[in-house]
Amino acid sequence: MPIGGIGPANFGTPEFQGFVDYIVTPHFGFLPGPPELWSAIHDYAEFFGGALFTIGFLTRPAALSLMVTMWSAVYFHLASNGLQGFPLGHVANYSYDFEEPLLYSLIFLTFWFNGAGPLSVDSIIYNAISKEDEESS
Repeated sequence: MPIGGIGPANFGTPEFQGFVDYIVTPHFGFLPGPPELWSAIHDYAEFFGGALFTIGFLTRPAALSLMVTMWSAVYFHLASNGLQGFPLGHVANYSYDFEEPLLYSLIFLTFWFNGAGPLSVDSIIYNAISKEDEESS
């Protein structure tokens, strides 16, 4: 019996294999390489990208990786369910399936352009480097 851990890409777990079998293989079969590789890349991008994004370290690369995973989620929902009558359709959950990942991708796009805010590790590092440059000048 395989044992999964806490963190990304729990190979051998039913959840990971379900993601491979029901999402990656049917909807992303056009990608080169094995679907397990793409599933692991997705898991690592979301796990480490989310952690980095949360503390504000390497915010732009983290936002870019998370934005790409959200774009893939939008593609998955549109490929599996279509537009669901967008913009005037009535859906069961009062929310189109692609709406939430699209919103998140736009939020990550904003952070990719703007970078982290003043309460981030990136800002602390930038301020430290700026002070060193001013002192050496």
